[in-house]
Amino acid sequence: MHLLREREAEAVRTRLQAVTHPVRLVFFTEGSSGLVIPGRECRSCGETQRLLEDVAGCSDRVTLEVHDRFGDPGAFTAYGIDRVPGLALVGASDYGIRYYGLPAGYEFATLLETIVDVGRGSADLAPETRTALATLPRALESRARA
Repeated sequence: MHLLREREAEAVRTRLQAVTHPVRLVFFTEGSSGLVIPGRECRSCGETQRLLEDVAGCSDRVTLEVHDRFGDPGAFTAYGIDRVPGLALVGASDYGIRYYGLPAGYEFATLLETIVDVGRGSADLAPETRTALATLPRALESRARA
């Protein structure tokens, strides 16, 4: 079952035309193996996966990989994913971009723009922003918790 209607899928296809290099959507879920812990099941994992399948289907440069917490715990460790649903956006390299939760509403537009940035290997940043980032003494990591 598709979550994107044809009109929405066409808009996504148009936006993803800006992707020039392959992008992997590395999705982390639980329960696809059939093992579910009652009371701790991921309520939005299935819907998130269907949405990512729709997005990946809109461009031949975007692919989806699915890793289940119980079937492939090593992938969670390798990508530093600690909750589900989780998503790593990987282009020519792993830029450390992670997304948690269902990308709905305004977050969907942000996800698409991030896919485009990863697929181009750069982000549209103002020169002042690039200069400010270059002066940071070390890499920073955001660990926002819901």
